[in-house]
Amino acid sequence: MSYAVLHIMKASGSCTAIARHIERSTQPDNAHVELRYLNRDDFIKYPDGVDGLGEAIQHRLDHAGLTRKIGKNQVLALNVLMSSDGDALRRLADEGRLDDWAESSVRWAKETFGEENVVGAHLHMDEQTPHLHVTVVPIVTTERKKKASESNAKKRYRTKPKDGPRLSANDIMTRENLVRFQDTYAEAMERFGLERGIRGSEARHVDQHEYSRQCQIKKKDLEQDVATLAPEKEQLDTETQSLEKRKTELERGNRWIEKTIVESKVANAKIVKENSDLEKRKTELEESNSSLAASNTTLSNEKKQLEADKKKVASEIADIEADKSKLIEERSTYAEEAEAAKIEKETALQEAAEAKAQRDANLKDVLSNLANRFTGNKTKKLETELAECREEIKTLKDRAEETDKTHRNRVWDLQQQLDRQKKQEESIVRGHQETKDLIQRFFPGVISALPAIRDCIEVKMSDNLITALLDGKPRSFKTGYTLYDPNEKKDVDVGDVEVQIKRDPTDDNNFRLHLGGKRVFQWFKEKWQSLKQTVKNSFRIR
Repeated sequence: MSYAVLHIMKASGSCTAIARHIERSTQPDNAHVELRYLNRDDFIKYPDGVDGLGEAIQHRLDHAGLTRKIGKNQVLALNVLMSSDGDALRRLADEGRLDDWAESSVRWAKETFGEENVVGAHLHMDEQTPHLHVTVVPIVTTERKKKASESNAKKRYRTKPKDGPRLSANDIMTRENLVRFQDTYAEAMERFGLERGIRGSEARHVDQHEYSRQCQIKKKDLEQDVATLAPEKEQLDTETQSLEKRKTELERGNRWIEKTIVESKVANAKIVKENSDLEKRKTELEESNSSLAASNTTLSNEKKQLEADKKKVASEIADIEADKSKLIEERSTYAEEAEAAKIEKETALQEAAEAKAQRDANLKDVLSNLANRFTGNKTKKLETELAECREEIKTLKDRAEETDKTHRNRVWDLQQQLDRQKKQEESIVRGHQETKDLIQRFFPGVISALPAIRDCIEVKMSDNLITALLDGKPRSFKTGYTLYDPNEKKDVDVGDVEVQIKRDPTDDNNFRLHLGGKRVFQWFKEKWQSLKQTVKNSFRIR
């Protein structure tokens, strides 16, 4: 649950400064101009002829019926600040209840301080946390509490009426009233989901001037950290440029690999085409082989026919041998015919043998030609070239895959290296920020003392002396003591000169080293000028 924030401040002087802030006649550093149109100032209507918060305060004072003269340093108005945490007020805005919250807060102020005393109410939506400023003129009618000195006084003077209106911020801002205000305001805010703050809390409100001062200190510290981190950033930029250059080289190598892959694909397509041509040639050879197989079948059939003829001739020879006895018996009668038949038979046998030999030779030539077709030199050469092309394609593919794998691994390594460098840089920045926050939290004076410590180190002052001077007390150097002047690059005699670390008159937020009541380097400068003038005057006398 969120807290209902109520803070009451006394407006000093003529209330001009607080009026300028509330009415936005000047632009605060922590306000956003583009959101100013969301602000509201129509909760309280000014009287006729009154223009602005300052005139409204004066109008109330003029018409309150005051009988006492207003003192020069008397508080003329109270600035009542009402708010909560940003999440709670944004929730009310999202629910459309922010205006209801503001009007309820103004209504509580009127009931608490008196409706006539509430002279202004302004809702600011242009800052980080929305809040409401209610301006109250502290007019009271209760009897003034007398001081002890007045009660014991013997001499009595004529007094003014005790029940008349008076201007008294102290009577309103008593401890009992402030506690009661917190209680009653929290009760009025319960319906908006806001509760009273913790009783006895040590939390304190930080005014705008203190907040601005702290912001300036943090700004200077951040600028110093930025200056410290600048060389590291330049180094990282240089390494990044080197990585970018390496990345460009890898991309160039990648393009070369891609080009090689494209050329390999073209070569592969060419080899595929040649392979297709070889397959086509193989088909032609198979068709030729089929034709030769048909020829072989024909030759086989002829061989079978010759075998049949051979058997027939053998059968005829057997018949002839069977008839030989008969022919012998008839030799005498048919001697001439038998001789002639014998000659014819021998001639027929010789012709048959020659025919058989010729057919065997022809068959051998056909078989030799057929074997040469399948096992010839041209076929073996084509098969060898095809095997070599396939082996070369496989080698190119393996090489391309290995190069692509190496390239991916290298890109991955570079990306990992870049990520590690980024994490290291972020870790360094976080370490600086944490160190700065810890120093600011537990040793807030150290930050403002750093410029003085740097002055001491620059003039080559010992660590023990620096530690002693940090208490801010003035001291004097012993006779003959010297400090180093970095501008002249010489040691300067500072004996019997007062030394002190104190606030810089030109920058109230920082401490600097002073010699003789002046900034150390200004003192060095004047010292050397005085010495030079003394030398000139001595030469002029001569």
